[in-house]
Amino acid sequence: MRIYVDADACPVVIITEQVAQKYELPVTLLCDTNHILTSAYSEVRVIGAGARCDSFIIFRETVMFEI
Repeated sequence: MRIYVDADACPVVIITEQVAQKYELPVTLLCDTNHILTSAYSEVRVIGAGARCDSFIIFRETVMFEI
């Protein structure tokens, strides 16, 4: 299982990473080119800016039982 986060201005990234670390779950943070995001724990993926681009990536890449 992997956790995907639309991380552009997301207020719960830190909490999500803390819980993921506790349960040893991988996290992918998605942000567009208008934001700068770094993480010591999560994979950070920068995607093109555009309306709902991050949501389409999450939809395309998730499988059953991923959140």
